[in-house]
Amino acid sequence: MTEHNVTAKQAREHSIELSLEQLIACQYWAKESIPLPHKKTRAHLVGGHLSPFKGRGMEFAEVRQYQPGDDIRTIDWRVTARTGKVHTKIFQEERERPVYILTDLQDTMFFGSRNRFKSTLACLHSARAFWAAFNSGNRVAGLFSTASDHIELKPSNRRQNGLRLLQQLMELHNQRLDSIYNDAGAYDINPNALQDMLMRLRHLVKGGSLIYIFSDFMNLSDDCRQHLTYLAQHNDIYGVMVADPLEATIPLPGQYTLTDGMRHIRIDASNKSDMQKHQQAFEQRVADIQQQFTLSQSAFTLCSTADSITDLSLDPNVINSSSPMNTFRSKNGEVKL
Repeated sequence: MTEHNVTAKQAREHSIELSLEQLIACQYWAKESIPLPHKKTRAHLVGGHLSPFKGRGMEFAEVRQYQPGDDIRTIDWRVTARTGKVHTKIFQEERERPVYILTDLQDTMFFGSRNRFKSTLACLHSARAFWAAFNSGNRVAGLFSTASDHIELKPSNRRQNGLRLLQQLMELHNQRLDSIYNDAGAYDINPNALQDMLMRLRHLVKGGSLIYIFSDFMNLSDDCRQHLTYLAQHNDIYGVMVADPLEATIPLPGQYTLTDGMRHIRIDASNKSDMQKHQQAFEQRVADIQQQFTLSQSAFTLCSTADSITDLSLDPNVINSSSPMNTFRSKNGEVKL
């Protein structure tokens, strides 16, 4: 199958395994534009976003009195004639916006009770973010991590490098999936993986970048919070928490064993009190994560494996201010199953 005959239908495929065709097909669900930066842009390449740096460029900014050294070609003769003093036009350059995509592929992400695994959904949304950024003329970088492996791709606006980014994301995902389910590999949790990715990003990112983070944030430690706060000072961050309805509630009565890879607990789903505690614990975790992003003036939303791939907006500026838990609730307030 070639890149040109991939259809949008493939991006919707319900599967736990990824294909490059699926990730390429995500371009059909990436029609949104990458939003303008809120922080000061510091990049120095021409692109599709306005920069606070002023000079000769694409967009008119203002007229000011002529100063020695100004280009005489930009003299505004109408204003000069009206005021009797020489004035020059100042333009605002358009600059590209670096976009960084962090995809957390810890073993807790390889779970799902609805359309697909959390890991699969995170990768599909990562691909959508890539295509939206790439089609807007931006350079895109990727940081992908499992419990044991880390892949880092530098910012680029070349299509060949973009396809390589998608290829490596797919391979990393499927290799870990095979290790867990086909090779009976041990369930492995690296509590420092997200922290390490954020720390590495601090050394790579330039001010004015847009950072997408796709994760279930199971390992959002205090160090992670510090890194997020630092990064948010000069960049726009969009945290997307990927979750599954079973994490919010258990639909059928019975005895269940839950594990985070290290600890095991047994719950009785027929006990309303236990189920209420289970749901409250999930809602509290979502609230704590949202608060962290809010405190750092960053966008945050919650997406579910039960959702359609198009339900998530890639523009953090249009995120609904209501509770992210509405993603999991029906009109009557009950958790959607």
